[in-house]
This record gives sequence, structure tokens and C-alpha cells, in this order.
Amino acid sequence: MTSLRAVALLLVCCVVLPALAQEAPSPPGDEYRVRVTEEMIRHSRIRDILYFAGFLYSVGVLVFVLMTKTSARLRDASTRVTRKPFLLSMVYVALLIVVVTLLELPLSYYGGFVVPHQFDLSNQNLAEWLIEQAKGLGVAVVLGSFVGALVITALRKAKRWWLTIWIGSIPLMILLVVIAPVFLDPIFNKFEPLKDEVLRRDLLSMADRAGIGGSRVYEVDKSKQTKTMNAYVTGIGPTKRIVMWDTLLAKMTHDEVLAVMGHEMGHYVLHHLWKGLAAAIAIAFVVLLLAQRVYERGVMRWGRRWDVSDKGDPAALPWLVIIVAVLMFVLSPVSAGISRAMEREADKFSLELTRLNQPMATAFIKLAEDSKVNP
Repeated sequence: MTSLRAVALLLVCCVVLPALAQEAPSPPGDEYRVRVTEEMIRHSRIRDILYFAGFLYSVGVLVFVLMTKTSARLRDASTRVTRKPFLLSMVYVALLIVVVTLLELPLSYYGGFVVPHQFDLSNQNLAEWLIEQAKGLGVAVVLGSFVGALVITALRKAKRWWLTIWIGSIPLMILLVVIAPVFLDPIFNKFEPLKDEVLRRDLLSMADRAGIGGSRVYEVDKSKQTKTMNAYVTGIGPTKRIVMWDTLLAKMTHDEVLAVMGHEMGHYVLHHLWKGLAAAIAIAFVVLLLAQRVYERGVMRWGRRWDVSDKGDPAALPWLVIIVAVLMFVLSPVSAGISRAMEREADKFSLELTRLNQPMATAFIKLAEDSKVNP
């Protein structure tokens, strides 16, 4: 789920002369190589620029909200709705999310609508895209206002508020993983049991061999949004499920689907979800510990300029978000390294489980070429 969002770019251009291709046969293994095109390189360059520009733009929006005292005005507007501290904080956070979303809309529109259409990766028209953005905003307001109010309460009441927030974040993260497949994901897409009975039988048999029996297999109508492919295993306990995008089912063979899902099952069996949560909790510990010192010093130094009275003032929340966002950005290579290690483990698990070496290779090629990203 989204919240408010490292520095060199390396591009390798591979050019194959048609004349050479005609004169000599392709070397062994060429069928297992991604055909890197100029379009893929250009798409990757845009995505990389948007990653860095998006971070800077989001931080800039929050700085603007503070420096122009927009945050203070939102707090004052909230006090006219209610004087009860927790409810006041909820109203303030809801208003802040709406304002920040609107200010970030131009870049969101370019990166989320214009670029995918430029590279023929989207099936959405503008109205459909806007409706989906509105749904996302609604979810962010409902969840974010409550969580944000809890954070503001900790800032106001706890001396070591970083520790209170960190401890409180742990059950919230676990709860989100449990409820997202059942309550949040269906807001955006329709999930229904896999229609291909043969594939369903083979997937369930493979899941049994992998040690995750009792799983439910779903297909989701992602083709209404995108032309790219994906699949995943998600949920905990009663919400555990195997999910495949309908685009993947349409573009891959039976064995390629099994190989991809073997990879996804590997994530589940190898407890990557829990390991990822543990890594996120550890990173949050460091980030929040550092954030307390920077946050309180910033409020003391610039609070009057922002029309912020003290560390527990709701109007200071954008400052905390800036600090956390910058620290998370700096630590993003750590998160990426952990993710890459897990992906390699899942690849190995799939090969050992399925023995579908060739279909797995061709599936990975399709995934790379279909997304038009330079691997």
C-alpha cells in the first residue's frame, strides 16, 4: 500500500548487426537471451529518472506544505471540526493526504498513465485510471488517518516516542499482510477461482509437494489495467492464496506458469514474507531511532516559521514524514539487497521443485521482454 514516497544510471546498449545474423547461425543459448531493444533501454531510463525525481518531488511537496504554513492551516481547519485530540489528528491527516495527493498528481499522472501508454503497457483509459486513483486515495485516507493519529498521539504523550511508534508498527504490519488479500486487493480487482481445471490441479499438487497444502488458487483481472504479467503467493493462515494475473495465464504456456508459480511458492515456503517483515522491522528501528533526534531539533529550530507549537503538534507531521522518507531512501540499497537474495533463493527452489529448467528460462525471458525493461 502506498504511503508518502538511489544515484548513478548505467545503460548498456547491445547492437546486433543484421548482416552478421544472416551470415552465421546464432550461437548456442541465444534462445535464452533477452532481446534488449532501444525501446526497453529508453523505458528503463525513464523509470530510473522517475524513481529519483519522484522521491525528490514528494519531499519537495512536503517541504512546500510546511514552509507555506499549509500544514498549519489544515490543523486549524481540523480544530473547527472537533476539539478531541485523536479525532482532530484523524481529520488533519485525512486532509493532509488529500492535499499531498493532489499536489503529486501531475507526476503520478505522467509516471502512472502517460509512460505506460507511451510504451503500450496499459489498457486503461483516463477515466478508469482516475477512478483507480480515487479508490487508492480513499484507502489511504481511511487507513492513514487512523495510523497517523496514533503516531501524533505518541509524539504528544511519549518521551521516547520513536520506541512507542516502532513497537506499535509491528502488529500493524502483520495485520496488513493478513487483511490485504481479503479486504484491500478486491477493491481494485476481481478475484475468482482459477478456471483452468488442469492447471489448477497441477498447481495444487505442486503446492502439496512444496508443503503449502490447502492453498486456494485465484486468477485476477489485471488485464483491465495492464498488459504486463505477474503472480504471487500471499496471505497468512486463512488468507493464504495463490494468485495469477490473467495476463500471465494468457501469455505463458502450462509449464511456464508452473515454473513461475514454483518461484512464488518458494517465497512462501522459505518464509520470505516473515523474513521481509523482520528486515522491515529492523530498518524501522534504526530509522525511527535516528528520526527522533532530527525531528525534535527541527521543530525547535524551525517550528515558529512553520507555525508549529511543539513536537506533538499535528502540523509538524510532514517534517517527520520527510525525515523517515529520506532515511528510508538512503537505506534502500539494504532493502534491495535483501530482496535480490530472496529472489535467487526462490529461483533455486522452483528449479528443484519443478525441474522445469527450459520453461523457467523462457518464462523469465517473456517477463523481461513483456515489461519492456532492460534487465
